[in-house]
Amino acid sequence: MRTKALILTAVFLSSVSIAYAGWEQKPQLRWSQVYSYDNRHDDHQLYINRLSVGFIYLDKQGGELFKLTPFFEARRNVDRNLWERKELGAELGRDILPWFYLGEAIQGVWLKEDYRDYTHTKKRDSTESKTRLLLTHNLISNSRIKLNGFAADEYIYDFDIGAGVRNELSGGVILPLNKNIETGLSWRHIDRIHDFDSDVVEASLTVIF
Repeated sequence: MRTKALILTAVFLSSVSIAYAGWEQKPQLRWSQVYSYDNRHDDHQLYINRLSVGFIYLDKQGGELFKLTPFFEARRNVDRNLWERKELGAELGRDILPWFYLGEAIQGVWLKEDYRDYTHTKKRDSTESKTRLLLTHNLISNSRIKLNGFAADEYIYDFDIGAGVRNELSGGVILPLNKNIETGLSWRHIDRIHDFDSDVVEASLTVIF
């Protein structure tokens, strides 16, 4: 487990180094705080802390080639008082259309949870891939308010198990308060493949540097 952690950390730091080496503009640092309320399971309310750094690479004509986003995320189960999931990885993606984004992430995961029964805790490490489809649309835009809508699908494959383990559908709205702060409200359906599902409501606050 220690060897896997060292390898994943090295990959993460390498992606950041490569990103800075090829970058000529300021990257975007995002720090998100999310509260996730599960209306199917009383003992699974989460506080999620996510830090990411976004790099956009351009071609010679100034068009977007791709985006590289290293990230770290930690999820705390406030009912059971434990950090049940931590993720470290990087996502490579591109805006296929102005309103359609496609991304693929590789992430190391440290788990203290049991998807089958939340009355028990199981500890294990894993390596996952995440395929993310994101649709966005500007709902309201004027001098006073700007409101954006989104819908997303995320499919997670666990390399250690050798199978897909989750598919998550979500949709909601994002309200920028200014150029450095935005809030969000969303609904998410989590399909734990061959296990139970969750429906959650998420409220978020993101600081952008």
